[in-house]
Amino acid sequence: MECRIVSCARVVFSGEATAVYARSHEGWFGILPGHAPAVFALAPAPLRVMTPEGTRSFRVAGGTLYAEPARVTILTVHASPASESPPR
Repeated sequence: MECRIVSCARVVFSGEATAVYARSHEGWFGILPGHAPAVFALAPAPLRVMTPEGTRSFRVAGGTLYAEPARVTILTVHASPASESPPR
């Protein structure tokens, strides 16, 4: 499925994903290809995107996750790869 993580400043990630794991205010959840359409409010927490090449980890400052059967879109004020230093 297609996955995009979009912050106010830039597109942080755009690519193919086999699964997306995120945290809402109610707890952790996963999105797999074919997921029913849904909208989730995200808590500030790590987000993991499983790709054919391996796992990609991101820091997400809350936001909204939109799930569709072939697409996941995350809109957030701030997101960055976990390998980058957090903003000051």
